[in-house]
Amino acid sequence: MAKSLPFHIVFDVYHLYHLPQFEPVIDLLSNDDRFNVTLTVSAEIKKAEYELIQKILKAKTNQVIFCDNEDDRAKQIKSSRPDVFICGWSRYELDEFVIESTLVGMIYHGIGVKPSYWLDNHPRLDLRFVEGPLRNEQLRNHNVETDLILTGFAKLDPIFNGLVSPREKVLEKLGLDPQRKTILYAPTFYPSSIEEFGMSIGENTKKYNLIIKLHLWAFFLKNFAGIKFKGQIDLAKRMESEYDHVRFLGPEVYNIVPFYSAADVLITEASSTIYEMMAIDKPVILAKFYKLRLSHRLFPYRLYKRRLNKEMSEGMTDFCIQLEEPKELPNALQTAFFHHDPNDKKRSQYKQEMLYKLDGKASVRIRDAILERLRRRG
Repeated sequence: MAKSLPFHIVFDVYHLYHLPQFEPVIDLLSNDDRFNVTLTVSAEIKKAEYELIQKILKAKTNQVIFCDNEDDRAKQIKSSRPDVFICGWSRYELDEFVIESTLVGMIYHGIGVKPSYWLDNHPRLDLRFVEGPLRNEQLRNHNVETDLILTGFAKLDPIFNGLVSPREKVLEKLGLDPQRKTILYAPTFYPSSIEEFGMSIGENTKKYNLIIKLHLWAFFLKNFAGIKFKGQIDLAKRMESEYDHVRFLGPEVYNIVPFYSAADVLITEASSTIYEMMAIDKPVILAKFYKLRLSHRLFPYRLYKRRLNKEMSEGMTDFCIQLEEPKELPNALQTAFFHHDPNDKKRSQYKQEMLYKLDGKASVRIRDAILERLRRRG
């Protein structure tokens, strides 16, 4: 006998940086009578992050599951007998959160330039929603046997379906001049270029707008690999206080997508933001210098083993403007803003391979794939 509607679906927002990947799907299903949506967050994350996620999720719905510890959270979710459970990674015991009949899917928390993209593969996963054909092929080549559904990257849907505010409104809300070229600087948490840039990135961008968007872990972790994140935050705050053209986004601004539309160029390092900016055919400046822990300076192969995938990182060089030293930034910006982009053909090729159907309907395809599997199960 087929289950009666609505289907109960739980989104596990384990970390705040998982939420932008989920949000378009959450919003779509929250307005679909065929689904009953519940949101939850891990009890094991840092207190400041936990409290911020709680506040954000409560503003979305009153159907939330918050617990003081993971054992109680797992029991409460499991006892609700979800038809569907969606995670942003699978690095925890999924079996403890779901019953045998629950359909478990993963909307991964980034397009990925790190080995975790294929190592994160819990056997309990039934479905993984994939951003593009190249990633689909790579996952199979790395022996991932989970059912892969080619949907595109839901995080980017708002750019293509008109839900992102116009560029002028985004910049005016920040108190920036919409007539100026705008730089989005989104360093990853490690390895990061911000310490190597120092104040020079503020000094060398005075003619433009500069929006600084740190990785969310910089706000919630004290350090990683021996690198203290307080220094990154203090540096960004100092730039904002000393330069009128600089805006530093706090952790409450957790979704970077509106700033892709507002920006004319992205500066980053080995980050999935590269591929997200690529989706809207805008240039990316790749900073190839970072502050590294001693062991990674002495033994670079350890960096690729633990944090990066060398093949994917080197592939970026085909379609990014290379920045070997901080002092080269003015020339790189001139190339990005005022010269013909020499990488546009290669970027277009990568876009087709990595990002499936940039039509604002990835969330719809995710919904339809879930419904198909549920109906197939009866």
